[in-house]
Amino acid sequence: MQNVIEMPTLENNPATNKAILIVSMFGFVVFALLMSFDTTAGSGGSAFNSIWTEISGWADGVPGKIITLLAFGASLFNVLNQNYYLAIGAFIGGMLLSQSVTIINVFLTGIII
Repeated sequence: MQNVIEMPTLENNPATNKAILIVSMFGFVVFALLMSFDTTAGSGGSAFNSIWTEISGWADGVPGKIITLLAFGASLFNVLNQNYYLAIGAFIGGMLLSQSVTIINVFLTGIII
């Protein structure tokens, strides 16, 4: 007794080929219709200005400095425990937090040349 697994094959049946052609053409038409609509994404964004001002104030202000100082302290504590990976992670996290507003502004104002 022999077990054989065969891949399914399409028979050269004209009715099957016609059905596949109709379904694929219908899918292409639906795709073309969806891509033909006007898009307005990215044209506004003024609704989030107050939230961005608040969050960037926190990151640049006292809360961000406190978190950066705590991360720097955690990295020093991890160095004393000889866990250098956590020390480097805490140090880099604190540095990224202190520069987060600048980093985000660079991403948001990027242009394609």
